[in-house]
Amino acid sequence: MKNSRILILITLIAVTFAACSEKSKNEAEKMGDQIENTANAVGNDFETKKNEFIAEAKADIEEINEKIEKLDEKIDSASKDAKSDVRKAMDDLKAQKDKLGDELSQLEDASKENWERLTVSIENGFEDLKRSYNSLLDDMKTS
Repeated sequence: MKNSRILILITLIAVTFAACSEKSKNEAEKMGDQIENTANAVGNDFETKKNEFIAEAKADIEEINEKIEKLDEKIDSASKDAKSDVRKAMDDLKAQKDKLGDELSQLEDASKENWERLTVSIENGFEDLKRSYNSLLDDMKTS
C-alpha cells in the first residue's frame, strides 16, 4: 500500500516537472530515485526485522518443546491419581504451544499492516505458555 503511494508520488513529481528545463528534469529524476531507494530500504529493514523475530521465536518454541517433552516423560512415571490431572494440564500446554506455532506461521506471511498485532499476540502467547509450563512443573512437584 505504501509502496504504491510512493510510486504515485514519484509519478506526480515526474509529471509536474515534465515541462521544466533539462536540469530540473535531472533533479526530479534524482529525487524520484532517492524516494524509491528510501522506500526499498524501509522495506528491506522490515523484512530483516521480521526474519530475526521469526528465527528467535522458532528457537524459543523449540526450546519450550524440548522442555515439554521432558516433562511429558516425567508424567508417565507419576502416580495414577496425580497422572490424570497432570495429563490434562499437559494436553492444554501442548495445545497452547501448537496455537503459538500456528500464529508464528501466519507471521511469516504478515504484511507491515498486521505485523504489530501478530507480534504482540505471539509475545503474549509465549508469556502464557511459560506461565502454564511453570504452573504444571509446580503441580508435579507437589503431587
